[in-house]
Amino acid sequence: MLLTTAFVFHVVSGALWTGATLYVVYATLPRAADGTLGRAAFVDAAHRLLMVTRWTGVVLPVTGAYMIWRLYTPLGTLATTGRGWAVLAMLSLWGAMNGLVELGVLRMRREVDPDLGWGRYMAEGFPVDALAGVGGVPGSARLASVARPYLLASAGLAVLLLVDAALLAGGIPG
Repeated sequence: MLLTTAFVFHVVSGALWTGATLYVVYATLPRAADGTLGRAAFVDAAHRLLMVTRWTGVVLPVTGAYMIWRLYTPLGTLATTGRGWAVLAMLSLWGAMNGLVELGVLRMRREVDPDLGWGRYMAEGFPVDALAGVGGVPGSARLASVARPYLLASAGLAVLLLVDAALLAGGIPG
């Protein structure tokens, strides 16, 4: 029962995170880049993606570690089976995707507040209130341009993560 619960939380969290990433890249990034999406709306979308990334950044490793413990002991099977390599690839994609989302939103936030430190950024993210009271705030097109490479790369990794998950679900041979 606990393993099934771990699978459910893992899959739902992964779907939410990859879906949010792909949505922000597909629906909000182009509109922000061409100026048809307002700065506050784009910042809100990026901040929400960041919060989903951080929430799933707890749920996915906890549930994933439990599933690895239950399904891949001894741990040597991670490096000696096709399924194990797919799990290791998933872990690597997860880490890289997490980092890219964080860096993209951090770069946006530093466009607004260049002196922002890492600790304050980690505590706050990029809430819409961060735009208030700051003179010369860049528009959505500028914010989109600094985040674009990071968000596009994270979307590419999201697709690879989904393919990897499908291969695991489809029964990659052990």
